[in-house]
Amino acid sequence: MLTNYLKVTLRNLYREKMYALINISGLSIAIVCCLILGLWLRSEFTYDRHNTKYKQLFRIIQTDDNIGSMPLATSAIVPSLTNDYPEIKGFVRFGEIMTEGEPVVRYKDTSFEWQNIWYADNSVFDLFTHDIIYGDPKTALVDPGSVAVSETFARKYFNNANPIGENITFNDKTYKIMLVFADLPENTSLKYDMLISYREKELADAKTNLSLDWNDCTTYLLMPKGYKAQDFKPIADSIYSRYLAKNGAPLPDNKYWLQPMSDIHFNSDIIGEVTANKFYIYGFTGVAIFILLVACINYMNLATARAAKRAKEVGMRKILGSSRAGLRLQFLSEAVFFSLIALFFGLVLTEIALNLTPINQLLDKPLTLNFSLDPGLILWLISFSLIIVLMSGAYPALYLSSIPVMSALKSGHRVGKGGMRFRQLLVLIQFIVTVSIIACTLIMALQIRYVSKKPLGFEKENRVIITLHGEDLIKQFPALKTELLKNSSILGITQSDTMIGQGAGIDVYGDVYEQEKMRSFSVDDNFFKEMGLQIVSGRDFAKMLLTDIESSVIVNEAMVKAKGWTEPLGQRVRDLQVIGVVKDFNFASLYSPIEPLGITLLNDSATHLSPTRQLILHISEKNISETLKFLEEKSAKFDPAHPFQYEFLDESLDKLYLSENRLMKLIGIFGGVCILISCMGLFGLAAFTTEQRTKEIGIRKVLGASTWQIITMLSHRILFLVLGGAVIASLVAYYAMDEWLTSFAYRTGINPLVFLLSVVVAAGGAFITVALQSYKTAQANPVNSLRYE
Repeated sequence: MLTNYLKVTLRNLYREKMYALINISGLSIAIVCCLILGLWLRSEFTYDRHNTKYKQLFRIIQTDDNIGSMPLATSAIVPSLTNDYPEIKGFVRFGEIMTEGEPVVRYKDTSFEWQNIWYADNSVFDLFTHDIIYGDPKTALVDPGSVAVSETFARKYFNNANPIGENITFNDKTYKIMLVFADLPENTSLKYDMLISYREKELADAKTNLSLDWNDCTTYLLMPKGYKAQDFKPIADSIYSRYLAKNGAPLPDNKYWLQPMSDIHFNSDIIGEVTANKFYIYGFTGVAIFILLVACINYMNLATARAAKRAKEVGMRKILGSSRAGLRLQFLSEAVFFSLIALFFGLVLTEIALNLTPINQLLDKPLTLNFSLDPGLILWLISFSLIIVLMSGAYPALYLSSIPVMSALKSGHRVGKGGMRFRQLLVLIQFIVTVSIIACTLIMALQIRYVSKKPLGFEKENRVIITLHGEDLIKQFPALKTELLKNSSILGITQSDTMIGQGAGIDVYGDVYEQEKMRSFSVDDNFFKEMGLQIVSGRDFAKMLLTDIESSVIVNEAMVKAKGWTEPLGQRVRDLQVIGVVKDFNFASLYSPIEPLGITLLNDSATHLSPTRQLILHISEKNISETLKFLEEKSAKFDPAHPFQYEFLDESLDKLYLSENRLMKLIGIFGGVCILISCMGLFGLAAFTTEQRTKEIGIRKVLGASTWQIITMLSHRILFLVLGGAVIASLVAYYAMDEWLTSFAYRTGINPLVFLLSVVVAAGGAFITVALQSYKTAQANPVNSLRYE
């Protein structure tokens, strides 16, 4: 029976080449999009799931009502928690590494910079899942001075050799490599290439008499299976009275709680922590479903539209004894056959797209189709194929198998008209999806353009940012500045302790009962002039005045408004006196409104408190490459320990909206795919329609109808469907984009012309598709049309 079904399917495929090509192409393209988006979504939803104990792992969080939530705990009391509360089955502490400048690790004459270096307890290899390449995880980080490194780290210095027992130098200390672990997966919230024994940190803390109330580590606890985060409250409430009060620690303003590891990627509200963009998740899930839906609609439309061609076949099979169930199975087998062919081409095209196009860069994930490393993908593909078969083949199978025998044999050419309304509904759904995606893409483009063009209140063009690393280099700034200004292409130099436009620190002040907070950063005395900032009241800083260095502040207009000051000069903020008011500027991204800000003067005698600074150079727009070369030479002279790195301020600020740019491009690409698949389906339907109305077209030609009138007649119903879909699509796109725009403090309005343009694009594509197919028939000799059978 299956052999017979296959033969019939192959004969139909050979006879109906154009329709087979449209179906296979549409499904293949949809499968490519769904596979790529599915791999991305799978990566998102499996964050941290490589850890076999992730359901039992919780992170200690402390929340301060004035500052926010931070993943910090007091390292000295964590072991006591484990001893005193038996429900805590284990712990791992991660301590931050403090360095002057970028962390550099050396092995003999080879050195590289590394970002992800932490102190960690040896239990990290028990609580978290690692693939061990070399070494013993039970003892790897037990002794001070021992380190564990990633496979990438080891290969960087030792190629493929076993590095166990080798010594490396970091932060002027020597460490011995005791373990090498396989690189962590990309979708993990914990990223590290080098772990140093936590005993090293404990010994250093003992030398500095670190107080017991100092929150200095990120701690993960292993709890029993089924443990709920809220069950930790009694333990959290006891932390101060049981461990801190007896050591004279002040009553804390914060409260402790547990965060499940499974919540970190999606539901975290931690200061400085980047979590999943839920708009991405919802958007890509919707796009994947929509594209697959559009392709399956094409299959259903074309299968039911071709019913007239299959009607006599159905009638004869029923006369010869075929049951309705047997006919359904036959038509479903055809859908299986088409989906398998489409799946094969889809897999090939997916490999090409992932390896030869920038799709991974746009998705910001290294996606791969690797069945050997991930056998689960095979089951996922089988399930995906079944969904395609059911979505595309179920209705045609039911519809075609239900054709009455006599109707099929007597008037087969009319049978295909029975599903006209349903086909129109499917076309309507296609264009609701298409117009929605086009409108969303246009609105996103307008918002990104608005953000990129909005004045920030300071000059960002032709500003080069270079980071000064370490106290010694910062003290050389006057000499460095003099040397750099000898180049006529460098028009000005200033510095700050924060990258302007990317935020500022939080300064909490006031007494215990009435605390306030403001954003703050420190600058050089010529910062306002070099950055084009306007002092609207009072005066600028003057370094020769000691009071400006130690006890003066310049505030922004938002601070004056928040305080309700009528005369801000002479007012006090914290223990500082206000000497000036600067016009409001966007010191943070445009996601955030302008908050109260206090700006102080950099204190050259306190560089040990802030060992990095941002050097801002105003350069001429001419001879930029020569200027950068000059800067590189001077950098090598003044800071030979660090490679020369620079960034243009405008490009740095544009990176803040990189994810929105990527999202806009991706939705634009997938919107184009939707249009392409929809038009492919319309092309097939138009071919069917003109074929069914060939004699009518011939009669109209004889009676004087022009080619344009015939094309209009054949396409007007499609255009009405597009217009109907546009109304629904506009409402859907409006509410979706209005929600997305709420993430911006500064947003462009939703222009109604966007929806009009979306309709024009969709309707234009539909009309051209139908017109191209109709034109040939409309131009044909009416004599041939009237003879058509």
